[in-house]
Amino acid sequence: MAKERIIWSNLNVEYDDWKDDFHEYLDVNGYEADEKDLYEWVDETLSYYLDDERANLNKDVDGCIVAFASLGLWNGRVNGAKVVGDNVKNILRCNGDYVKWYCDTYNVRCVDVHHDGRNHYLYRVAKDREQAERLVDKIAYGGMTEEQFRKATRSLRPYVAKVYGF
Repeated sequence: MAKERIIWSNLNVEYDDWKDDFHEYLDVNGYEADEKDLYEWVDETLSYYLDDERANLNKDVDGCIVAFASLGLWNGRVNGAKVVGDNVKNILRCNGDYVKWYCDTYNVRCVDVHHDGRNHYLYRVAKDREQAERLVDKIAYGGMTEEQFRKATRSLRPYVAKVYGF
């Protein structure tokens, strides 16, 4: 299996690992807080880090980004798709409680955990918005598999790899 290169994640946050930084933050700023405030502080700090990654990935692509989705819903798995736009930073948006964006050997992917299950996204680049919208329609009506989607598009990974140097 290829090594994952994580772009950003809050999927496996160990809040205890943040305690020293939290207490240092309190001491430096003269605040008092209890342990429940630790969770809010960590979540807020991670949100700032996510904003930093959006700034890092503020890069236009030659084409239009499309997300192929395998959605874990309360009543089972379904495929879906969405036009993401022409800027890499737009991939860093999800509605789940816990998220991990990463690169594998060839692609940029996301795992989005929510109360009903897990959504898996594959981000690829279509030639233009028109092609992107046609792909979304095909996927939505069950006329395109992930393999066909990969063949009809190109990888977003080179844009991300250029930013992070891998």
